Amino acid sequence: MFCGSILSACATPRLPAPPTLIAQVAPAGFSPNVRFLSSDRDYLVAHLKVAVQRLSAVADGAPIRILALSGGGADGAFGAGALYGLARTGQRPNFQVVTGVSAGALLAPFAFLGTAWDPQLKDAFDSHRTDHLLRARPWLGLLFHPGIYQRGPLIALVHHFVTPRMIRAIAAQARKGRVLLVVTTDLDKQESVIWNMGLIAEHGGPAALKLFSQVLVASASIPGVFPPVLIRVRGDGKTYDEMHVDGGTTLPFFVTSDIADVMPLHLPELQGAQAYVIVNGQLSAYPKTTPETPMAVLARASSAALMHASRRALVLSALFARHFGMHFRFTYLPMSYPDRGSLDFKFSNMHRLFDYGVRCAEAGELWTTLNQAVDEGQRGATHLPAKSYQCPAAPAG
Repeated sequence: MFCGSILSACATPRLPAPPTLIAQVAPAGFSPNVRFLSSDRDYLVAHLKVAVQRLSAVADGAPIRILALSGGGADGAFGAGALYGLARTGQRPNFQVVTGVSAGALLAPFAFLGTAWDPQLKDAFDSHRTDHLLRARPWLGLLFHPGIYQRGPLIALVHHFVTPRMIRAIAAQARKGRVLLVVTTDLDKQESVIWNMGLIAEHGGPAALKLFSQVLVASASIPGVFPPVLIRVRGDGKTYDEMHVDGGTTLPFFVTSDIADVMPLHLPELQGAQAYVIVNGQLSAYPKTTPETPMAVLARASSAALMHASRRALVLSALFARHFGMHFRFTYLPMSYPDRGSLDFKFSNMHRLFDYGVRCAEAGELWTTLNQAVDEGQRGATHLPAKSYQCPAAPAG
């Protein structure tokens, strides 16, 4: 009676997780190929070469173009603005592959569908829809739920944009050979899971709509901030529950598998390919006195972890691109930008970030290199914050 009347704390317990790291299980009705572990060597050996050959055919003689969108919470408005600005200048590439992690996962479907969906992209990241995304639980609720904030507003945001029309549009592009991937973290396995959202969309119907939405919510569910998402799977005649959270817990963004560099792969189709990464956050930051409050410490720790993971991932991605003769470029929030943190979803903050991304794209000062980013960090390391800030690729002044 107490549990039911207060917080429904006596909900049915979750089912056990699959007992093996790599198991032939999948959401009911879906092929196991709708997702794979980033560390699954056998899957990558069996599928990657064929996938790259198909992408080369889709590119039709042009370079394969890959866009990777990182996590970053509210800072995802920067990436949204960057894409919006590139479209306004006619400089937005046609990407054959789009990948998204966390906030980047919410952005990825719009980037995948192209400029025709820019009004929806702007509505998602530059509007008042995110003002109430962080709805705190009653203090007693913290005893029974693994998240400071309620998941309802995040689910409502995803359901507003992930419609049957979006699913049909993504399925149509997937059938042409284009690829949309979203990353979650399976907490039971402690591994990154790569979901083929195009294949999910091709399944069609209510089941596709439900699983597509679940994956997006899971990828954006920062541990401790939002509750994890349980995804029910079946295999070998048994039913299991998998616990999925923010993909950024294990991968800040996804260009390639974390074991691809040590695999004996020959992929001539990648020669001349173009990889673009939008890091929705900073790679270094000025010191700031951290308030002694739970949320301030959590936000600062999360920001530090993402910042350092992003640095490592950028270096590894650049090495992967160099190995296969690809062109690699990226953008990020410079150290000089007065970032308010990844959990500030107020419209004023989101609008400022969105406009900044638009301005840098329109100025042609978006894409930068590792050397430029290191130089910017070195300059900032010995100076106090400037009163003005420039775009990532603005000439050093």
